[in-house]
Amino acid sequence: MDTEGKNIPTILKRVRELQDRDDLGPIVVFSALTGYTDELIRIGESYTQSRPIPADSIFQTYERIAKIYVKDTLLKQLLFELGKYRKQTDEALALVNKRFHGNVKATVLTSGGELPTSVLMEYIMKANGLNSYRIPKEHWPLVTDDNFENATPLYEASKKRISHFVEPLEEGKIVLQAGFLGVTADGLETTLGRGGSDLTAVFVSCLLKSRYHVETLLFKDLPVQSADPQKVKGQKTEHVKFLTYNEAHKASIMDMKIVQGAAISVARQFKHPIKVVPIHSPEKYTAIQSESITGETVKCVTGKSGCAILSMQDEKSRSLEDSLRIWESRNDFLDLGTETLETGKRIRDFLFLDSEFVRKHEERLKGFDENLTIEYGVGVVTLVGDRMKDAPGVASTAIGAIPRINIKRGIFAPHTSQIILVVEEKNVDATVAAIHLKRDEMNRPR
Repeated sequence: MDTEGKNIPTILKRVRELQDRDDLGPIVVFSALTGYTDELIRIGESYTQSRPIPADSIFQTYERIAKIYVKDTLLKQLLFELGKYRKQTDEALALVNKRFHGNVKATVLTSGGELPTSVLMEYIMKANGLNSYRIPKEHWPLVTDDNFENATPLYEASKKRISHFVEPLEEGKIVLQAGFLGVTADGLETTLGRGGSDLTAVFVSCLLKSRYHVETLLFKDLPVQSADPQKVKGQKTEHVKFLTYNEAHKASIMDMKIVQGAAISVARQFKHPIKVVPIHSPEKYTAIQSESITGETVKCVTGKSGCAILSMQDEKSRSLEDSLRIWESRNDFLDLGTETLETGKRIRDFLFLDSEFVRKHEERLKGFDENLTIEYGVGVVTLVGDRMKDAPGVASTAIGAIPRINIKRGIFAPHTSQIILVVEEKNVDATVAAIHLKRDEMNRPR
């Protein structure tokens, strides 16, 4: 939802449509207002530097939207509820010391973001004649592990709390839940990682699917398209009607931001289809499921800037990889392979999709190999499609489309549903546009 509340009439319309269509529900999961997670992080970080920024602007926005859509007694009740979340946010911020992290960070982000958004929408729905019920934090149904900033929901523990959904649903209520928020078994707030409201919606669906026929609709601003229109200006993009779990995951981590990766993993685990629905054009939805029923070889072409290449001794790279994958649960880097130099030394290259992480932790990374080198200013262009493994010539067509662009590295692995080209950051958009022009050619039967 935007910070002006302009989408609220459309949200109410979609909720009514779902209520009229189905016997029960819907359950509506809300993420924070656009940009507010980043703003709350900025506010939290300011407290680590002894230059605190108050959360006034955040809660002033909620109050402004409230006064537009809610009146009289309901408005007084809503402002009281918002005041409680403001107090919780301020109390959590007061606990910030030298680091903004862990449970304190989770409390600030959710008490200032998803929770007040959900209470705001509860009262807006009531003001518009909808019988809504918001799950309170003390009855939170999503139990997670103790990874406070990137928590994993625990299925069996959460299923024991399923009554917090079932009872209001059976009473004919529209159930509202804040996304992104989890709690540990002992009640401490956690967050579900970037895009965690997607995970909330998918996980709740999987909790309930043994009891009800459940459909998961993830409403987004724009439809899923064959490329970002901003990167291929002047070209016609195609609406992508179907993606497999694998295709959706590859495209999302390469900056298409279709669905959070963890949400896709849960959907795949439970064999639960997802629909990504543009809120203003719901007929242009994209189904994400086990199998694709369309025949495109290349579903989409994505481009991501802000990457970095790290090169280090091969024998020292294993401990770095284990540290990142196992201890920090980071999977936003790719193995570009090893090369044996004429001296006999073996060098291994990694592509990091987040160069800011590398910049922030350069000294720590050099602890694994003091002679490692880092190349910034690179980006990746990725072709995504499961059927590429059965369609020879896709890589050569893509490369032929960019004869004047220097390819710094390449991962030609259509069996993984992707072909990745590493180029200079300044050439990402031009590379996407040139390859996207060849998409029809790559999709012709061979």
